[in-house]
Amino acid sequence: MINPATEEVLRTVEHTDEAGVRRRGRARKGGAKGVGAVGPCRAGGGVLRAFAATVDAHVDELAALEVANSGHPISNAEWEAGHVRDVLQYYSATPERLSGKQIPVAGGLDVTFNEPLGVVA
Repeated sequence: MINPATEEVLRTVEHTDEAGVRRRGRARKGGAKGVGAVGPCRAGGGVLRAFAATVDAHVDELAALEVANSGHPISNAEWEAGHVRDVLQYYSATPERLSGKQIPVAGGLDVTFNEPLGVVA
């Protein structure tokens, strides 16, 4: 990652291959065990609310990183970081308003619900 204003190298990101993606995915997937047992309202919503609170506590730092990364004006970067927080807060309530989709089938109907896929790379 290079600062576009100064051309200073900010971070180096390791490249990986398909096997590396799979290894990392398996490692991350292990950390998500138990979320389904708690239920989406308590687990999913709470995790997103906590993430939103963390973003909110670091808006200035995140904005500064975005300025260094993309060269955006600080006011734009502050808005973007605040918008990330707002989107996380909005979607944290999604599990509490889950609604299924009714699908007519022979002999009755099925109800489907959107559920998280888990680790995706």
